[in-house]
Amino acid sequence: MTKRHRKGQGLVEFALVMPIFLTLIMGIVEFGRLMIIYTGAATASREAARYGASVGISPSGIEHFRDCDGIRATAKRISGLAPIEDSDITIQYDNPSTGFFEASCPPSQFELGDRIVVQVNLTFDPIVPLINVPPIPISSETKRTVLRDVYIK
Repeated sequence: MTKRHRKGQGLVEFALVMPIFLTLIMGIVEFGRLMIIYTGAATASREAARYGASVGISPSGIEHFRDCDGIRATAKRISGLAPIEDSDITIQYDNPSTGFFEASCPPSQFELGDRIVVQVNLTFDPIVPLINVPPIPISSETKRTVLRDVYIK
């Protein structure tokens, strides 16, 4: 076999392997983006609920569980690479033992044992059109019992 034929053989092998290799790399990139968005939604809902359930007063003088802007700001700050808008965040309050449920923030009434429920909804939209994948909704909901009237002696 001449040197010229060997060069042609390498080019053919490269042409056969390259599309498979690029498809694999793009799949890894898209899966990584999916995991970043999922982790961002889970972390944002968890930290926002933690802020809303904590004891304290915000700099604007509002208790944390009533500070809707602070809860949303915490979710957006924590999310990292996943962009979160105010419309992606839902704040609700409930009490499983009394059946209390309120979908507005701040709550009109509040009792000890009530929980804050923060839900973050995001959408994963693939950027590489290898296959026709529709946008995937990603949602994370976190519930925390609100600490209020806690006194330390």
